[in-house]
Formats: sequence, C-alpha cells, structure tokens
Amino acid sequence: MDNEIIKAYLWQEVIRLGFSPSSERDRKNWLFQFGRSLKDFWEIEEYPPTPTKNSTFAASLTSSTKINMLIDYSISNLSKYTVKFLYIPSKQELIWKHDVDTTYFLFPKESILNKFKKLQQAKKEFKNFAPIVRTKIIKNVSDGLLFHPAVHQHIDSPIDEHEMRIGGGIDNPFVFLFHLRYQLCPDKDKRNKEKERLAQLFEETIKNDSIINASDLLNTKAS
Repeated sequence: MDNEIIKAYLWQEVIRLGFSPSSERDRKNWLFQFGRSLKDFWEIEEYPPTPTKNSTFAASLTSSTKINMLIDYSISNLSKYTVKFLYIPSKQELIWKHDVDTTYFLFPKESILNKFKKLQQAKKEFKNFAPIVRTKIIKNVSDGLLFHPAVHQHIDSPIDEHEMRIGGGIDNPFVFLFHLRYQLCPDKDKRNKEKERLAQLFEETIKNDSIINASDLLNTKAS
C-alpha cells in the first residue's frame, strides 16, 4: 500500500482515537480535561471555567498575557461549531471567527476511505515498519492534523506571532480545540515536547490496538 494512503487511514484513526467522543458524557469529560490542561500549558493563573451545556457546549478561554487573546467556543455537535477569537487589550474586539456547518457539502474523504475498507491493512503495514519509519509517518500525520496544517492562516495584527498557525480546514471541533491548545502555548520548548509526546502516544496506541483516554491525550493525570 502506498505510504500516502497509509497516512490517510492513520489520519482518520488518530481523529477516531483522540477527537471523537461519542456520548454527551464523553464530550463533557473531554472538554473538562481540555480546560484543566490549559493552566500549566498556557501558563495562565487559573483553570478555565467548566463549559456550560444548553443546546451546545460553550466556554471562554483566556490565553497567556503574551498572546492576550480570548477564545469563545460553542459546539453543537461533531459537525457544527463556532470558535471566536477576541483581542483582549482592545475591549475584546472580535478579530477572527472559525465557523463550521457541514449541512453544506464537504468532500467526503472519510466515507471514501471507509468504502475501500483498507484501514486494517494500513494499520498492519504501519506496525510492520521499522520503528524509525513508524515514528516519521506518525509525526507527519500529527503535524498535518494538529501542529502545522498545510492550510493555515497567520494573525499578523494586532498579534504578531508568526509561529501561531490557525488551521483553516479543520471541521472537527475537538481537533480544532486541541490544535488551538498547541498553537496558543507561549513556550516553544513546551510545544516541541508536546509534539514528541503526542507522536509517541498515537504511535503506541495504534501499534498496540489500544485506546486513548481524554486524560492521557491532554496530559492531565498528574494535575
């Protein structure tokens, strides 16, 4: 199987393992663990508030003072969500809005992969690669999905942080929030260590056919 096809199936598998909580309880727990992970990772003074739940999950997240951004998210379901970016020093001026509504047509890449039913073959070939090759492939997948999406934007004003890359094609709300967790971390060393941790976690999970708990994904077990 071509390596690019293997990566496509692994991309889908990483989303399933880490970013597709199925029940309302699982989604609530994922978002709770997500919030708990930010205090240390973003170097903020307090834990963010627990997300409220009415017809949607919603919460506001304040970034580090270095970035000075407020993030408001609202998640209706896995295919409909909104994230607003507000600049704090200018009385919370709205500078960006990421909106996803897949009631409109979206290229059905997941359905196409599922139709050919090659996931198990892709995973088998991945497991049979030499460790150095497995690591390279999973890093390539996690970079494209979370850390450096091929399609991204930079906010050059009023926040001049060129290393902050906001992925423009992310339709899964949990992928997008985790992506923001990484992008808005003010410490480059922490970001680099997080990339290594996640690549190892995904590689070991897929290799061993195991699962990922939200606390493992978000590294909150010790907090």
